[in-house]
Amino acid sequence: MPNIDTLLSVTLNRSGAQPYLHVDEVNHPNYLNSGPNPQGIVWTLMGEASSGTFLPLFGPELGFAWTGEQPHQGIFGAPFLPANNQLKVLDHHTGPGTAGIWTYILRARINGTVYTTTVVTAAAQNTNPRIKNN
Repeated sequence: MPNIDTLLSVTLNRSGAQPYLHVDEVNHPNYLNSGPNPQGIVWTLMGEASSGTFLPLFGPELGFAWTGEQPHQGIFGAPFLPANNQLKVLDHHTGPGTAGIWTYILRARINGTVYTTTVVTAAAQNTNPRIKNN
């Protein structure tokens, strides 16, 4: 039986001096359990960001990129854009060999301005979202 996609909303946060893309994580990484079938992770621009588009997946500024420790080859499929305001990647988490926590950056153009998930808040907290394969 195929897994149901994990849907993540991405909004434009204007609460600080530097607006940034916010992935709804509820103060923890987005957890994914192992299974025999790939799990889709779909980020959707919502709210004020819904009219935006993710940047291309190839080129100088990527719409999606891993930061820090890179996942091993084969854990995640290549990201793709199923719609202008959506980005999707398949997570091939099958067990302990594919477990881990990975940090990523998203970039999107909204009303002509490029926003990213990367920002350090006044409290020195990094806003980069994470995926955790349990």
